[in-house]
Amino acid sequence: MLSNKYVFPFLAFAVPLLFRAVPEVLMGSYVVGFDTMGHFVPTTMLWLNGGADLWRCIATAPLFYTLVVSMVASGGPLITVLKIVPPLLHGFLGLSIYGYAKIGLNWSPKKSVFTALIATVYFVALRISWDLLRNELALIFLFVVLTLLAGGNFGKNLWKRYTLLSVSMIAVVLAHQLVAVIMFGLVVFTVIYMFVRKERFRAFSLVVTALPAVLLFFASVYFIPAVPEFRLIFGFPASSDGWLALFGFSSYSAMITSEAGFFLYCFLPMLPLVIISAKRFRNFHIQIWVLLIFIASLVPMVSPSNLRWVMMLTYPFAFYVSEALSRLKSINWRRFRLAAYRFAVVYLVLSTAILSLGFMLMSPEKPFQYFDVEKYNGYINQIPSSMMQNTVSIADCGDTVLALQWFKDNTGENAVLLTHRAFYGWALTALSKDHVILYEYDNPEIDAATAVRQGQNQVYLIWWVNGQGWYGQPTVASSFEEVYHSNKIAIYRYK
Repeated sequence: MLSNKYVFPFLAFAVPLLFRAVPEVLMGSYVVGFDTMGHFVPTTMLWLNGGADLWRCIATAPLFYTLVVSMVASGGPLITVLKIVPPLLHGFLGLSIYGYAKIGLNWSPKKSVFTALIATVYFVALRISWDLLRNELALIFLFVVLTLLAGGNFGKNLWKRYTLLSVSMIAVVLAHQLVAVIMFGLVVFTVIYMFVRKERFRAFSLVVTALPAVLLFFASVYFIPAVPEFRLIFGFPASSDGWLALFGFSSYSAMITSEAGFFLYCFLPMLPLVIISAKRFRNFHIQIWVLLIFIASLVPMVSPSNLRWVMMLTYPFAFYVSEALSRLKSINWRRFRLAAYRFAVVYLVLSTAILSLGFMLMSPEKPFQYFDVEKYNGYINQIPSSMMQNTVSIADCGDTVLALQWFKDNTGENAVLLTHRAFYGWALTALSKDHVILYEYDNPEIDAATAVRQGQNQVYLIWWVNGQGWYGQPTVASSFEEVYHSNKIAIYRYK
C-alpha cells in the first residue's frame, strides 16, 4: 500500500491520466485529436521514411516527434503509440504541476494535488490535451523550470541545479516554441527582478544558464521556413488564404473583441475564484505568466493564433483558484450557516465536472450544449464540439477507412486522391504517398486541374457527402461526381 508520502503525487499523475484515457478508450482503434491525425501521423511517417533533414527537424521543435518515432521504430504500431502517449503526457503534466506547487511554492500536499487536478481536468486543459501534445510536453518541462527557478531544495550543489535548469530549458525549446516564449519571458522578468534586488551574481548565472536554450530557439526560428505548413505572420492577412482564414481577423478591434469573448467562454466558470485571489496571490512567476499572455494577446498573429495564447491561462488560473479556496476557509456566511469555502468547492467541482464530462463523453453530432456551435460555442476552430473526434467524428472513422479501401481496390495504379488536411493522415496510413495529393485548406478544383494538366487522368477526392461536409465546406464543386459513399464519407471523381 502506498504511504502518505506517495499518495498525493500518485493522484496528481493518475487522475489526469485516467481522464485523458477515457476518450481514447471510447474511440476504440482510432486516435483522438485533430493534430494527432492531421499532423502527427503524417510527420511521423515522413520521419520514419527519412524525409526530414536536420534543419527541418530543428524547425519543428522535434522532441515530441523524436519520442514517437523512437517508440514506433522499436516496434510499436504508430496509432497505438499515439493513443498511449497523450494520457501519459497528461499524467506527467499533472505531476509536474504538483511538484511546482509542493516544492516551488511550498504548498501542502492536499493543496498541491488540488491545483494539479484543476489544471488538468478543467475543460480547457482537456481541450489542450486533445491534440496539442507538443504543448503539453513543453509544459511538463516548463513547470520543472519554474520549480528550479523558485529555489527548490536540491542541496548545496548549485552546479547540479543550474545544469538541470539549463537542460530543462533546452527541453522546452525542443518541445514547442509557444511555451518556450512564455519560458523566456519568465526568465527575462526574473533576471530584471534579481537586478532590482541587487542579486547580480544570481542574475548573471541565470543568463548563462539560459543561453544554450536561447541560441537553440533562434536557430529553430531561423529554420522555420523549412517547414511549409508553419507560418508566423504579424499583422492581418491580406489574402483569402484558406489556412489563414481559420485564424485571421478583419480588424484589430475585431481581434480584441474575439479574444475577450473567448476568454469569457473559457474561464467564466472559474473567474469568480480567480478574482478573489487576484490581489492577494503574490507569486512572481504565476503573475508574470498571466501578464505575458495578456501582452501576447495584444499582438496580431496567425500562428500561433491569439486564441491559442488565451487557452494557456488555464494553468496559472488553477493556482489562483486554489489560493482563493484557501482564503475562503476562514470566511463564514453566518446567516445561512454555510461555509463559503464549502460552497465554492461544490460550485467548482460541479461546474468543472459538468463541462469536462460533457466535453469528453458527448458526440460531435449531439454535443453538450455549451460546446454546440449552433448555441454557445462560437469558437469551434479552437474548442471542438467534443473530444470524441480527430479530424472526423467518431461516427465517420469507420466509413473513412471503408472509403479509402474502396479507392485502393477500385482505381488504377495511376489514380491519385486529393485530400484536405482532415483526410491526409488517413490516406497515408492506407495508401502509398505517390497516390495522395494534399491540397490543405485550399480549393481542390485547382489541384485537380493541375493534376490533369500534368497527365493524370484519374483524379479523385475524398469528402463528406453533399450537405454534410465539415470545415466550412458542406458540399463539393459540381466538377466532382460521387462514385462511392459509405454513410457520410464519399469518394468523388473529377470530371
